Amino acid sequence: MSTLTEITVGPSGADVIGSDGRAIQIAIDAMAYRGGGVVKVLPGTYTLSGPVRLRSHVALVGDKDKTILVLGPVVCSRLAVDADIGQKQITPIDASPFCEGMGVVMRDNAKPNAMATTPRTITKIEDGVLHLDDWITNDWIADNGAMLVSYFPLLHGFEVEDVTVDGFTLDAAPDSTEGLDEINGALQWGGCMYVRRGQRCTVRNVKAMNCCGDGFRNGQSRYITYENCESAHNTHYGMHPGSHSPYTTARNCHIHHNGSDGLYLCWGVCDGEFTDNDIHHNGGRIHRNGISIGHKDTDNLIARNHVYENAKHGICFRIKTAANGAHRNIVRENVIENNGSAEDKIPAVLAADPRNEVLCAGVHVRGITCDLTFERNVIVESRDEGQRYQHNAFYFDKGVSGVKLIANELSDHPGGAIADDSGGAVVEM
Repeated sequence: MSTLTEITVGPSGADVIGSDGRAIQIAIDAMAYRGGGVVKVLPGTYTLSGPVRLRSHVALVGDKDKTILVLGPVVCSRLAVDADIGQKQITPIDASPFCEGMGVVMRDNAKPNAMATTPRTITKIEDGVLHLDDWITNDWIADNGAMLVSYFPLLHGFEVEDVTVDGFTLDAAPDSTEGLDEINGALQWGGCMYVRRGQRCTVRNVKAMNCCGDGFRNGQSRYITYENCESAHNTHYGMHPGSHSPYTTARNCHIHHNGSDGLYLCWGVCDGEFTDNDIHHNGGRIHRNGISIGHKDTDNLIARNHVYENAKHGICFRIKTAANGAHRNIVRENVIENNGSAEDKIPAVLAADPRNEVLCAGVHVRGITCDLTFERNVIVESRDEGQRYQHNAFYFDKGVSGVKLIANELSDHPGGAIADDSGGAVVEM
């Protein structure tokens, strides 16, 4: 086996010459074959027709501001024939826009989200039929409006471990929105970068932007760490630790101007640390929060974050049952200020629930949620009269219990510092 430990990729002067995803993939696969090492991607703009697929024990290293991965042309077609589970081929109505090496995802009206994060690669096109690198895992029904689209996570890791990604800008802006409107609901579950079933992966100095979906997402993964990353101008979540991903860490990240929640802890995100992040101006597209936490998201530390000017609540604990609540979380030394929106900016269907959608809070806790500690947070509304939309510092709904408030600084909320409908389950210390 070769002792080579680093391969360079670049438009010129590199071991692998190229400015597309194929060049990067060649280097990653070569280094993985050698048992691991570093792939250094030199400054330049690299256009991807399919996802760059990460490999175990390989570090992908670039320059955050100068190594830029961009999405290639987006094409789509409805299906002419159903694409069935267990097949490795797709027959679109029009195969002409597609090419070998292209990454594709599918949806139909009955399953709008099912394949957005598991892109397939086209390996061959014959007689209008696209042949894929892997099995189809759902039934996609032509009569249900099944559609194929070349949209995918720019970096994709599946069942990888001990991976580092350091120093990239990921720009997933589509070159055209033609055909994207009707499939955008499916794409929100994708991301600029997605790791599924990964372990011990570190992502640092990476900017994820302009995705029709999330900035960063991981699912069914353990020990995923984000450091000094930025997520901005994505249509859905800024950062999305996904289903059952314990020990996720996000530190010193800048999460802003995303269409939904800035930091969304999905189901079963436990024993994580979310510290020293700057989270602001999120939720404007669908009226959401700075940080959202809920289903089985237990035993996390949320500390020293600056959470401000998000469309709804600063931190929102979602409605869950006692068995599934976000219990035993510690929220410490955060600055939470000036969240919430004017009522005329809130979708009418949401404004019909004024206590939870219009009267926003620095921290809003609902569901059968217990054993929370809020310690030494500064929660303030400092905007001018008439623009003070963070109605309370804390709101506690019925069903909440075992809350400790320790030495928090609360000021200038028009509805009062604490609104407590829990029935006295809050203890100030």
